[in-house]
Amino acid sequence: MILTGEEISLLDVYCNEGTEPPFGGPATNAMRSIGIQNGDTLNLQWAYLRDKPPTDPAIGRRAKVALPVPWSSRDAVLRRDTEIRAIREDMQRVRSTNAPPQKGETPVPNVHHA
Repeated sequence: MILTGEEISLLDVYCNEGTEPPFGGPATNAMRSIGIQNGDTLNLQWAYLRDKPPTDPAIGRRAKVALPVPWSSRDAVLRRDTEIRAIREDMQRVRSTNAPPQKGETPVPNVHHA
């Protein structure tokens, strides 16, 4: 799990508001109130989908009232998004290092030098 419970709770609603009509809502308004736009949270959204994959076509859930924003400021959101970007990049690097050769690729032998 990459995200905290508080982050998942907010992103559950925020991601839904960004993907389901009528688009927007209390979580979007709360994030905008601290200066956050959708593009500022791409890595947070990636982590949300990784930690809580959708079980049906709709992502997340609707809410009538805003949930508490777990970050105190725009800078805090951007720092957290950057932390998650580093985690995502590390995971991608490990996956590509451990991946078997794709069709048409020549396998690279493991060579150990003494």
